[in-house]
Amino acid sequence: MSLSRGHIPSLDGIRAVSIGIVFVAHCGFGQIVPGGFGLTIFFFLSGFLITTLLYREWDGQAAIDLPGFYIRRVLRLGPPLMAVLVPGLLLVQVGLLQGNFHLPSLLSQLFFYFNYFSLYSPHVTSNVEGLAVLWSLSVEEHFYILWPAFFILLGLGRIGIRSIVSILVLVLVWRCVRFFVFGAAEGTIYTSTDTRIDSLLYGCLLAVLNWKGLSARIFPPPGQAWWVIGAALAVLLATFVIRDDSFRSTLRYTLQGLALMPLFHYAITMPDVPVFRPLNWPAVRLIGILSYTIYLVHYVIIRGLEFNGIVAQGDPAMIPAAGVLSFLVAFAIYRYVEKPLHALRRTFRPTAPS
Repeated sequence: MSLSRGHIPSLDGIRAVSIGIVFVAHCGFGQIVPGGFGLTIFFFLSGFLITTLLYREWDGQAAIDLPGFYIRRVLRLGPPLMAVLVPGLLLVQVGLLQGNFHLPSLLSQLFFYFNYFSLYSPHVTSNVEGLAVLWSLSVEEHFYILWPAFFILLGLGRIGIRSIVSILVLVLVWRCVRFFVFGAAEGTIYTSTDTRIDSLLYGCLLAVLNWKGLSARIFPPPGQAWWVIGAALAVLLATFVIRDDSFRSTLRYTLQGLALMPLFHYAITMPDVPVFRPLNWPAVRLIGILSYTIYLVHYVIIRGLEFNGIVAQGDPAMIPAAGVLSFLVAFAIYRYVEKPLHALRRTFRPTAPS
């Protein structure tokens, strides 16, 4: 299957799976469902998709429009974020949500440095209870400050795939240094950009392998895919089962990134096989389309339901209650905030080659 243009199969479904994992964990079932892995999937998918769009632009124009790239990022992330933050702050003021207004914390969330601010500022407060999830947006945006320029060097042939692999190894080594030498806590490594960017970079690597025509050589053909898929799932299961802090802070992210590469490859190139077909069902794809906004609102809603004494985290009733509300709020934001901006975002897309 060519990935040089058009819709990429299964991606929306993978988004739905990842937000589902995060959502169920935040409902109070994090000891059963590995919520952090849902974020790792999001990171991987983001790196894969952005890099795929970059190489399509490069192949069409032999250049990358950096201002257009960053404007599209702002238009993609900013309006839904404001559509959650502003009403959330108002609901805090009337006592329906928990939180405390704190301008430095708010600025860190708006300008995507909340992950480090929340780790190292002595006066962090949650403006809206439930929006601590914004640390992950900080990791993504820090990565995308640098990645497009790095990609241009790839396109020009100044660097190659070995450079990506070298960075992946260096990030693993740096995680080990931070944990074993500097004593960084597992949570610090989990949310720090410098120790998590490889979760995006593994997705970028898979996209670059596609671009260079190497994926078909590396991954066995469909008839032999099942043992690779089985091995990848076994590796993922091991990363969930092993609870040692040193493993979870170092090798866990590397093994998960490596395991996700064949799973993504086959989900995208074999979307019609039974195991991947549900990823492309319309209802699942719709959840995937709404996944970013669901991510923004879901934990606010969960915390709000608990704060108002309606249902507690860990109560099975939280899943349908928060799930329905999260979907409805996310759909409204998509319909009235995101969708009207689609035409504006398209004006900053690269022009198709004649």
